[in-house]
Formats: sequence, C-alpha cells, structure tokens
Amino acid sequence: MHKLRTGIAAFVFGTLVAASTARAQPAPTPPTVATYVQAEYPQAAHDAGREATVDLEIVIGVDGLVRDARVVTPVGDGFDAAALAAVQKFVFVPATKDGQPIAAKIQYRYTFKIAAPEPAPPAVITTGQIEGRLLSRTEGTPIAGVEIVVTGADASIHRVTTDEAGTFVLVDLPAGKYHIAIAALDHASFAQDEEVVPGEAASVTYRLTPTLTGEDAGAFGAVATIEAPTREITRRSIGGEEAMKVAGTRGDPLRAVELLPGVARPPSGQGMIIVRGSAPGDSQVFLDGAPVYELYHLGGLTSFVNGSLLKRVDLYPGNFSARYGRRIGGVIEAELRDPRTDGYHASTDVNMIDASVLVEGPIGDKASFALAGRRSYIDAWLGPVLKSTGAGVAATPVYTDWQAIATYKAGLHDKLRLTGYGSTDDINILIADPSGAPTNRDRIGLANSMNRIRADWTHTWPDVDQAISLTVGKRAYQIGVAAALAIDADVLDVFGRADWKAAISKKVELRWGLDIQRVVVDMNYNAPLIPQQEGNPDKSLPDAMTNTQFAGRGTMFRPAGFVEAAVTPIPALEIVAGVRVDHFGEISEWAVDPRATARYTLGTTTFKAGLGRFSQPPAEGEALRGIGNPDLRAEHAMHYDFGFDHKLSERISFGVEGYYKHLDHMIVAGASGMRNNSGSGRIYGVEVAGRWQPGGRFSGFLSYTLSRSERNDSGTWRLFDYDQTHILTLSGTEKLGHGWELGGTFRLVSGNPETPVVGSIFDADVDKYRPLYGAVNSARSSVFHRLDIRVEKQFQLSGHRCAGYLDLQNAYNRQNREGTAYNFDYSQRADTPGLPIIPSLGIKGEL
Repeated sequence: MHKLRTGIAAFVFGTLVAASTARAQPAPTPPTVATYVQAEYPQAAHDAGREATVDLEIVIGVDGLVRDARVVTPVGDGFDAAALAAVQKFVFVPATKDGQPIAAKIQYRYTFKIAAPEPAPPAVITTGQIEGRLLSRTEGTPIAGVEIVVTGADASIHRVTTDEAGTFVLVDLPAGKYHIAIAALDHASFAQDEEVVPGEAASVTYRLTPTLTGEDAGAFGAVATIEAPTREITRRSIGGEEAMKVAGTRGDPLRAVELLPGVARPPSGQGMIIVRGSAPGDSQVFLDGAPVYELYHLGGLTSFVNGSLLKRVDLYPGNFSARYGRRIGGVIEAELRDPRTDGYHASTDVNMIDASVLVEGPIGDKASFALAGRRSYIDAWLGPVLKSTGAGVAATPVYTDWQAIATYKAGLHDKLRLTGYGSTDDINILIADPSGAPTNRDRIGLANSMNRIRADWTHTWPDVDQAISLTVGKRAYQIGVAAALAIDADVLDVFGRADWKAAISKKVELRWGLDIQRVVVDMNYNAPLIPQQEGNPDKSLPDAMTNTQFAGRGTMFRPAGFVEAAVTPIPALEIVAGVRVDHFGEISEWAVDPRATARYTLGTTTFKAGLGRFSQPPAEGEALRGIGNPDLRAEHAMHYDFGFDHKLSERISFGVEGYYKHLDHMIVAGASGMRNNSGSGRIYGVEVAGRWQPGGRFSGFLSYTLSRSERNDSGTWRLFDYDQTHILTLSGTEKLGHGWELGGTFRLVSGNPETPVVGSIFDADVDKYRPLYGAVNSARSSVFHRLDIRVEKQFQLSGHRCAGYLDLQNAYNRQNREGTAYNFDYSQRADTPGLPIIPSLGIKGEL
C-alpha cells in the first residue's frame, strides 16, 4: 500500500575542494618487485639443515635496477653472498613521487628455507608465490611486524610476518585461490582474495586504513569495508563511518543517501526516496537483500535501523543488476555488519529527539551477537514548535525500533546468521482549516508497525559462492481521518533468496539466483477511493463522500529468476549482461527484462555505459478487486546511461553521468477514477559526483543533478510533481584535532512544481468557494536552500570513549516554502513554511 499511503548533489568538484585539487599530485608510491630471482642455497648449509634470514639494504635506481646492495647483519655460512648475488639481479618497479620515477633505498629480508623433499620433480611448474608490501593508507609508511594469514581453497593455512620495510613473500604456493587476512594493531581489518598462477609471482601492495584511538577515535561502532567489484553502471556508496559524520542527518547513514547525485529532496516531513525523477514508490530499499517498504519513521526524521550496525549503504540510481527487480526507479541496498568478536561492547546515544542503545560481543569462539533499540520523545516539543511557526499543522510523532543479530561461523566456508528487526510509528496530525471553519477532517491518525526475522546461510566451495536467505514478517498500518475514513491492514511478508556466483574462467564470472516474494494482505477499507495524487492539484477528499466498503484478502505471489555474466575479454574492459524473469501472480503477467552494462578503464579514468528494461507490478491494493482494478498490467521502463569516473588521487575522484529513462504502461486514474495503464513518462538529466574519501583530516563530497521529469496521463506532457531541475549538495567534515570535528552540509534545490490558482467559484450546494486551477504544474515554488552544521567533541570518560555533539538542521533558520494556504475565497494566499531550525544536542558513549 505504499502508493496508497503516499496519497494522503559540469562541476569537477566545486568550491569546497577547488583550491586543494588544483594542486593535487599523484600519491607517492614505493618500489615493488617486478622480477624476483631465487638465491642459490649454500650447499654446506643445506646439507647441515641450516636455514637463515638475511637482512639487506638495497639502493634502486629510477630505472628499477639495483644500484647497490649490502648485508645489514651478516649471518655467515655463505647465506650473505648468496642473498647479495640474488637481489642484485632483481628488477623493481621504481618508486614514484609526483608521478615521476625516483631512486629509493629500502630494507629487504631474504629468507632461506629448506623445502620439503619431493619424490620427483614435477614435469611442469605448479606453484607460484605472493609477494608484496603493507603500507599505511594515509601516510604511505610501511607497517612492520604484522602477521598475514593466507588460507588456501583446501583450507591449508600459511603465515608470514612483514619486515621493517613492510614487505612479505610467500613462496611455493600451489596454484589456486587464496584468502588474505590481515589484522594490524590500530588499523582496520583487511581481507582480500588473490590467485596464484604457476610459475608467476603475484606482486601486491595493501594499504590499511588507520583506526584512531584515544580522544581522536572515530565513529562508534562503524567499520571499514573493502570495495567489491562494481556490477552496475553506477554504484554510489557511503561507508558506515563516513555517513555517521554527515551534518544534518543526525548520524543516520540512510539519511545521507538523500544527499547523493540523482536523489531529489523530499517535501518536509515526508520520509520518501525520489531517485532520478521517479515516483517514490518506484524505487526500492533493500536491507540485506529483503525489500523494506518504510525506510523512515513517520515524519522522515530518521530511518528505522541503528546507524552503528550498518556496514555500508549503496545507491544504484539506474541500470541496476538483474539481481534486483520489481522496480522501475532506483535501488538502495543497506547491509548490516556482523557483531564484533573482540570483546563485549555497549554504546548509547541520547539526544533531543530520541535515545538508542547497542550491546554486542562474542558467544564462545565461533558466535557473536548484537542487540539494539531506540525510542523517540520528539512528541513532547515538536508539535508546539510547529504550531508557533504558523505551519498550520501540529504533529505528535512517536516511534520505536529494534534490531537483533546472531552470527555463527561454523568454519572457513560456512556462516549462519539470524537477524530480527522491527519498528513502530504513531502520529496524530491536527490540521488548521484555512478558512477557520471547523471540519470533520482536521485530525489524521497514522500508525505503522513491522517485525521481521531473517535467516542466512553462506557457503563457499573452491569455485562457487552460495548465499541463501529467508525473511518472514508482519506489517500493520492504520489510517484514519476523523470519522470520515478508516483503513486497517495486516500484511504477511515472505521473501526467499538464493544466490550463486562462480568463476568459470579467469575472464568469465557467472552469477545466478532465485528471488521469491509472497505477500498476503488482510484489509478493512471504509473510505472513498483515493483519487490520483501525483499530477492532481486538488488532493483533498470530496465534500460529499461515498465510502467504499471492503473487507477481504489479497495475495501476491511473485517468483523470479535471474542470470548474469561478467566477461573481461581484456583487462581494461568488463561487460556485464544479464536477464531477469518475473511472474506477477496477482495480475498473471510475465516480465522478461534483459540488461547490459560495460566499463572500460584507461589509466585513472573509467568510461561506463548501460541499458536495460525494468518492470514493476501494481502496488499493493491497486489491483485488488473491490478497491482497485484487477485488469491492471505491469509498468515498464527503459534505462539508458553513459558517463565516466576519474581519480585525481587515491582519495579524490569525480564522475559525470548522463541518463535517459522512458516509462510506459504507467498506472494513472482515468476519468471515472478507476486506475488504468494509459500513462507514460520521460526522464533525462546529468549528474556530477565528487568524493574526497576519508583517511585524512578532511573528507566530503559534492553532488549536482540537472534533470527533468515529465508525465503524460491525459494526452499532454506536464512536469512530474517532484521534478527538481537543479539539486546541489556540498558536504564535508574536518578533524580539527584534540577530538574536535566540524562538519557542514549545504543544499540548494529548485522549488517543486505547483499548479497555480487563477480564481475561484462559489458552490452553493456546499456553501463554499472552489478553486479554479491553471495548467498543471506550470509554476514553481521558491528555491530551497539550507545549511546544516555538526560539531562533535570526542573525549575519554573513566577510560571509555564518549562524544558530545550538536547537529543543527537549518542553521540559519531559512523559511523554505513547502506549500500554499488560501483564505476562504482563494483571493489571498500565504506560504506554508517548512521545518524551522532544529537542534539535536546529544551525547554518545561506548564501553
């Protein structure tokens, strides 16, 4: 019933980073081994069973050749001379500074180890090696003394420790895939898969992200992540730690999605996601792969998930993978992290709007748990504040939410996870009638609840990865407008997913799976048929209402399957092609949606393009006999994208992307009010994205969207209700030192379209004036702009990490216009202001 309930950032980077990027140079890089030469083992030492490690100092020229080498600490027995003879034949990739090769001096540790005797030499070379270096991501300095654990596909374990230069080498590894795991003190954990090729040396450089300690510690509960290969043409991601620092979001990573390119500003107080000019109900939010219909609590202040539990949030604004379906707009994927296993932890966050608590820790050696909960108390003061601004609306929202996670790692190849989550919302709205006359519709009551449980099993074979999940839960909602209407519904959701991924060869990866959805709705409906809201200037209920009575059940069974192949014919080019097949049981319709994307990398620039077909069934209730039209068909969209991404340095990047979307079979209300598929639409625009990744004192992003979204539901093209021509966002966070951080977010957005009132006419039958409207959406409200500021001070209290913060929304109290109110005969008008300045002063702490 999402649509039914809805019825009631070309800039290169912008002024935020221009001064820095104008001078930005490529980050310096250390020398790495390009040609490794095996030393000749001293025969006498070998016969005596002696092994040794020789520390050397090597001078490398700008051409990568060894210019000088000496033994730092001699060990004798011929090892020193053998090591010197070998390293003098090494060839390196030279070190660079400002993009130019330079001479360098490094420390290198050469290890002599007697290999286990073999019955006979192999006819062919079957082993290879992994060699590399471990560096700090922010400073570029080597990290010494760190143990690296390498696990083979056969569960064999190999261990090596980095030397003073941060280098390491693992030799004589059987060909195949290996999992690299690194846990360095004061650095984020790192994991990466590598492949060993017979007779070759895989040369790698790993850069670990420092995790600050003491009073400069980072966000509570946030974790670092490793970027996965991008399968969609565009994926815009915000890591948990970065997103919790964005000003104006109250530390909610999901709220930060609203600031990314392609995402429009929702009307004040409405928790909706508007992606690339699509209707709010045309985009889907997934939590660990299961669809979520209410991302935000009522009023749109915060999402229903504790931000400290989020691992990452990905936005796919268009041309998303065949893994996702049943939507023609965009996709947001939120992923929960596993609970911590390094001890027991508790954190809390108490502010002026709500309070939350999180407890997590290990259960034995293989399991861990996390429990979180939150409750609001904004109802105690928001209503009076809104009333004092003359907003004409007084609201008293109350919300709660909870999350529970239990993870069990049965071994190297299996993990089981049980997740539960839920939320409740209750809001009562008092609307002041513009004429001052009492009505029977001045009170609106809305209540939602959701509770779910989910089971996941992931298993890894040598060449195949498997992930299977089952989510079961119930939703309930109630809508009431005084005595005029009442809608109550109980919904049972069942979502099943099975995903498999296999490396067919070095150049081909195959992914396939099943996606099954079953929804059962039990509804009591006593209300008039809700008129079309989008494109309708008169969204109010009629004066003389004829309620439709309905009590019954609707069942939606929507199975789907998909297959997708990622082909890399040459290292610089990746082509992803797939197809998704859906069956929408409630309307007995099949949808076959082919999709394809391509990415070509040239140096530090990646060009990308994509096209695909997307299908969407009617919303819950739209095709339900008795209150909807069972003859409705699915809506469809074609997505076309082209753009590029460019890295200025390791931490600074920007991208530009153009897109066009054609919509057909759109569901609209006909002349009789009955829904049909006669609508169409077109959406096109350009997006600019700039990122300054975390890792130093400053991090931030820029997003700009130039777009136009139009609909045709009555033979004439018009603007979409939520069309926003210009959307500019600048956001950044600076670490000031001594635990202080300062962040700001500025947003400048075109006003929403509106239909002007050009006059009025007196209706004697109801004894009131009725408005006469001009062309639909032919005017716009004033430009929206707002500055949000976040100040945070981190400190230690009795050995525990704490932080006090002030998150100030609408810092200069801009009176943004969100609507228009008229007097009784529509001869005078007044602006309806949006939210005023809202401070959220809070404190958080972690045990």
